[in-house]
Amino acid sequence: MEGILKRGDIVTLKSGSPIMTVKYKLQDGSWKCSWFDSNNELKEGTFTEEQLIISK
Repeated sequence: MEGILKRGDIVTLKSGSPIMTVKYKLQDGSWKCSWFDSNNELKEGTFTEEQLIISK
């Protein structure tokens, strides 16, 4: 998937996760994503491109 992600994409982790939105790419090539947890609280995390899959 290298080079396919962009800001605003909807993604999940390949291992399973809530639906997340791509915020931006970091200098090290990883991606900052945000999502709402089960308590409707906004969360953020940093993931490598290899960990993510574009949600359809």
